[in-house]
Amino acid sequence: MERNNEAYIAHNVPSFSSTTFNNANSGIEYLKTIDSLVVKHMFSCMEAWTGIAMQAKYGIFNEKGEQIFLALEESSCCQRVWCTNTRAFVLHIFDNNNQELIQLRREFTCCSGCCWCGSCPSCMQEVVVESPPGNVIGIIKQEGSSWRMNYVIKDAREQPILYIIGPCCICDGPYSCCCENKFTLFGSDRTTEIGAIYKKYSGFCKEAFTSSDVFSMHVPINMDVKAKMLVLGALFLIDFMNFSLTPQQQS
Repeated sequence: MERNNEAYIAHNVPSFSSTTFNNANSGIEYLKTIDSLVVKHMFSCMEAWTGIAMQAKYGIFNEKGEQIFLALEESSCCQRVWCTNTRAFVLHIFDNNNQELIQLRREFTCCSGCCWCGSCPSCMQEVVVESPPGNVIGIIKQEGSSWRMNYVIKDAREQPILYIIGPCCICDGPYSCCCENKFTLFGSDRTTEIGAIYKKYSGFCKEAFTSSDVFSMHVPINMDVKAKMLVLGALFLIDFMNFSLTPQQQS
């Protein structure tokens, strides 16, 4: 998946919409000023027509609806077809100036990533977070559980700093409008709730024909910027593991 970064940007990064946040400090430093983000998986007509997962594109917005980041997946077609929710990928996150700020890397693992498999090294799902690309700031790993999707967020020294506990039942699909998917964020003591990641209902058509989902992330405003980036990385791992299958692939 290695490639010339400038060439990748030139061929794959589209222009931002008119609602883009145009502040000069809209890069990593801007994360210091926020306590919530909305992440929208962009609708793909090709995915709706074919039922095959396309390379994902995400808009990342502040609470005013202004786009502050853009995330683009880089992965192989074969893995998106045959290994949809366990596929290897590199997720490139750009600011409004098309500068790559964050990079998420996930290796292929042989299992589906169910809650029972989180303690098995060959099945454990994880994503490595780099910022700037090439500089590892932390890792998000799945933890074994008998009935929930649990995750641990570790720093660059692989010391646990945060934990995420998923809902008892994960709901997805066109008829899940009344179901709340809350992944609760806990501090290092595993008991103090400090935030959450929510999977929102994205509308009947998107839920019925594509894997396009909407998420919100809520964290303390005074949280360390690196920790905020790691929580954002956890959001994407949660999406790929639990919500990346298209309705046709689920049937």
